[in-house]
Amino acid sequence: MEYKLVIFDLDGTLLDTIEDLAEAVNHALRVRGLPLHSLEEYRGMVGHGVRNLVATALERSMASGSDALIDEALADFTEYYCANIDVHTRPYPGMIDLVKDLDAAGVRIAVASNKFQSGAEKLVREFFPGIPFIAILGNREGFPLKPDPEIVGEILRAAYISRADAVLVGDSRTDMQTAFNGGISAIAVGWGYRSTEDLENAIRDIFGPDSPSMTPVAGSVTELRTLLFGRPFFVSGQMSTPPEQPSTPLQKAVYEAFARLDIPFVRVDTDPGITMEDCLHIDEGLGARIVKTVFVCNRQQTEFYLYAMPADKPFVTREFCAALGIPRVSFASAEKLLELTGVAPGATTILSAVSPAAAGVHLVMDRAVAAAEWIACTDGTPTCFVKLRTRDLLDKYIPATGHNLTLI
Repeated sequence: MEYKLVIFDLDGTLLDTIEDLAEAVNHALRVRGLPLHSLEEYRGMVGHGVRNLVATALERSMASGSDALIDEALADFTEYYCANIDVHTRPYPGMIDLVKDLDAAGVRIAVASNKFQSGAEKLVREFFPGIPFIAILGNREGFPLKPDPEIVGEILRAAYISRADAVLVGDSRTDMQTAFNGGISAIAVGWGYRSTEDLENAIRDIFGPDSPSMTPVAGSVTELRTLLFGRPFFVSGQMSTPPEQPSTPLQKAVYEAFARLDIPFVRVDTDPGITMEDCLHIDEGLGARIVKTVFVCNRQQTEFYLYAMPADKPFVTREFCAALGIPRVSFASAEKLLELTGVAPGATTILSAVSPAAAGVHLVMDRAVAAAEWIACTDGTPTCFVKLRTRDLLDKYIPATGHNLTLI
C-alpha cells in the first residue's frame, strides 16, 4: 500500500449526486418563473459550493442576480434539497467496497467536499455506514472552500499523516488544485462531472506538462483500486481440483460432495471485497455469470430461505413472497447466515445446502437460473468461485443433501 491516507471528494467521486442537486436548483428557479437547466448543464456548474451553484444557475437563466436574490433562491434550494437529498443519489458502483477494503487495509479515510457540512455528513453516514472516516469536512462557516489548502492541512493534522503519505481523489480541476496547493498527491476519476480530456488538461496546467504519468486519471473504480492498492483485482486461472487447504468446513464439504457425486467443476481464486466490477472479472475468468444468492427470513425468524437468482435481477420482497405464498420476509442477520449456512456476508451460496445446519432452510431458485446450462457461485468463501453444470446441481447435488428445491 503506497498511501496511508486517502482523501475523497464527495460529489462526482464517491457519490453521484447530480440529479438531486439539479432538481433542487430547478425548484428554486421554477418558483421564480425562470428558465430551467438540463442535467448536463449542471455537470459543469457543480463543485464550487451550493451558493456558487445557485448563483451560476440564476445568472444563466436571467443574466444577473443581486445578492438578495441569490440568498432567497439559496434558501429555497436548501429547503428542497435537504428534504430530497437522497432521492436519486447513490454511491458509484464499487465505491462502498473500495472504501471498506481501504479501511480493512489500515488506510485512513477522509472526505473533503465543498458541499454544505450537514449535507456532506448526512450522505456519508447514510451510504457508508460503519466506516470510520477520520474527518468529513464540507462547506463550514469561517472555513475557506477548496481549492484552498486549509482543508487538506486540517485532515492531515487529524490523521497524524505526512503530506508524502496522502493522496486526494477527486473528479474536478478544483480537486486537483486543492491537492497541489496542499502539497499532496492526486488521482483524478473519470466517472464524475468532468470529461477525461478536461481533467488531463487541468492536471497539465496545475502540475506541469509531464504530470499525467504522476497524476493519473482513473477511468473506473477497478483502475482506482489498482492505483491505490498497487495491483488490479486478482482472478486466478481456471482450476479443476479442490483447494489444497480448505479454509472453512463448508468449503471442504462442497468439494467432497463434488467428488462423491462425480460432479466436474472449474474454480478460480480471487481477491476478497467483491464489487460489481470485480464480479465482471470473475465472470470472465469462469466463462459464466455468477448468480446472486440472498438469505431471507420471516418476521419471527422461524422460516429461512436461500434464494438463487440472476445477478442483474433485483430482489423484490413482494414478488418473492407472492410466488411462494408466504408472509413478508426480510434479509436475515449475518449471525443467522453463518449459523445456518456456514458462510459470512459476501459468500452466500446455494451450495450451503450440503451443510447439516442448513437442513431446515428452504431452497428457492429462479427459473432463469435453473434453465441455464451453467451455474457459477461462491464455494462458501469470498475468495473462490466455482462453475458447474446446472443439471448436476439440480439432479445430483441438491437431491443428495435431502433438500427440496422450489422454482419460481
